[in-house]
Amino acid sequence: MIGPEMHLRTRCLLCGLVLLPVLAAGCGGGDQEPAAPAGSGPRLEQVFTDQKMVETDDGQVQWILKSSQMQQFSGRSEVLLIDLTMDFYREGGVFSTLTADSGRADPDTHDIHAWGDVVVVTQDGRRLETQELFFDNKTQLITNDVFDHYYWSDGEATGIGMEASPDLEYFEIKRSFNSEIQDEETTGNGGR
Repeated sequence: MIGPEMHLRTRCLLCGLVLLPVLAAGCGGGDQEPAAPAGSGPRLEQVFTDQKMVETDDGQVQWILKSSQMQQFSGRSEVLLIDLTMDFYREGGVFSTLTADSGRADPDTHDIHAWGDVVVVTQDGRRLETQELFFDNKTQLITNDVFDHYYWSDGEATGIGMEASPDLEYFEIKRSFNSEIQDEETTGNGGR
């Protein structure tokens, strides 16, 4: 569930306190996606900058998602995310961080879809690099069906499609699996 901070912030924003309306004709530029021509699909209605979503369970933070920009489109409940960072928590501390160029957040399910140079890095040095990732808030798993490159302390693996826990302790590549593990002889004190 998204924490009270996001609900309160959303209510304030919707009341117009910090709301930045953006017309379909497009006001502004920079990193924003260009406005779609009239009648070509959902219309950009609102842009929220420097936003944070907090997921809690029994008062304990599960994850915090930060985005430099959240965009709301007409007729869609999901928000588009630009430059997102998602920290996963355990026992009050961050154990894993997901970053991506873009994504979507579903306010009903709290599921996240990230794409564009997606990287997951854990506190113990494991690393996943891919181009797309889905986080299912109910199962607490990350999945995809694209090429993945997974690194750990003494090896790496590649393949297509995966399922993993956000701490990357559980990691399963679905197909085209290829792995390389370093020999103990070539690691440590000059390759004993």
